[in-house]
Amino acid sequence: MDFTLNDEQQLLVDNVRELMQRENWEAYFAECDRTHTYPERWVKALCDLGFDLIMLPEEHGGLNLGLVTLTAVYEELGRWGAPTYVLYQLPCFDTILREGTQEQIDKVLDYVGTGKQIWNSACTEPGAGSDVGSLQTTYTRRDGKIYLNGHKTFITSSAHVPFLVVMARSAEDPGCFTEFFLDMSLPGVRVEPLDKLGLRMDSCSDVYLENVELSESDIFGREGNGFSRGVKDFDFERFLVAASDYGVALSAFEDAARYANVRVQFGKPIGRFQLNQLKFAEMAIKVNAMKNMVYEAAWSYDTGEMTSAQAAMCKYYCVNAAFAVVDDAMQVMGGVSVAGDHRIQRIWRDLRVDRISGGTDEMMILTLAKGVLRQYAN
Repeated sequence: MDFTLNDEQQLLVDNVRELMQRENWEAYFAECDRTHTYPERWVKALCDLGFDLIMLPEEHGGLNLGLVTLTAVYEELGRWGAPTYVLYQLPCFDTILREGTQEQIDKVLDYVGTGKQIWNSACTEPGAGSDVGSLQTTYTRRDGKIYLNGHKTFITSSAHVPFLVVMARSAEDPGCFTEFFLDMSLPGVRVEPLDKLGLRMDSCSDVYLENVELSESDIFGREGNGFSRGVKDFDFERFLVAASDYGVALSAFEDAARYANVRVQFGKPIGRFQLNQLKFAEMAIKVNAMKNMVYEAAWSYDTGEMTSAQAAMCKYYCVNAAFAVVDDAMQVMGGVSVAGDHRIQRIWRDLRVDRISGGTDEMMILTLAKGVLRQYAN
């Protein structure tokens, strides 16, 4: 595996670095975090550099540079403590291009380059979290129309996206799961934002669906294929969480290392105390392991070899390693890390949420274990 960037890839990463150097984005991020506001101005600046074109095929006007390139951009953005979690859906067009109708594809691609959030999926319900098969949202056919009824919860980006892909089960055949491409402006759709510990720059909401009228053309993919198709997207989402968390852990590690070299106690820099040196040695090991893991997974995705077990391994290790790195970095930095608006406390809150969102630690362990054992079953 060779993760060396070519000239086009390196130019994109260099342009992203220059963007982050040009302005005090941290003050902007701190304000957006405080006010639970989507950082649209920053995202638009990234889109102006071609961020949302990275994985879009050339025939649709994209750059088609692959997931390794996206990972390199995440790494650079992470170094600046940027909220890369708000970017998960922007470069991810594979699902819509593979499963969507031409009308659905056109609606999504119309938003490319705007910096606005475009779409997300809606699967989780009050009684169906890790147990997706227990969802109760239903669809019913009546007089040539389809009617959606149900309650989704913890739906990311749902307060601002124009479209959601909603998973529901047939009221007539409860074993039939189907996804629908939902226009959020339709009558019967109600969104109630939730407050949460971290990831505050991206909305998370309850979505209520009351007799929402749809047509056959609003089916996403193939009827009855919603469960297996929806689960496929989990792998990509889990990788993005891992790559994002690696990046911001890198920023916390570097912040703490710089601080330890200048903060003097008992007559010498605190980085010279062996207890702190142990922390830095362990942090360095975790950061390096995360880097290798996310780049290998990205390469596997680009070559069509990523498995659910690999995605689960990546998310489980990187989320927990990143949280440990940031927690140790805060311990080294002491009071300055918990007072005021230091970005490390924002990152710490965000990472704690990631141990639950996109698949809990426990589900990642189960997915990984099943994949490993299946590999050696014969």
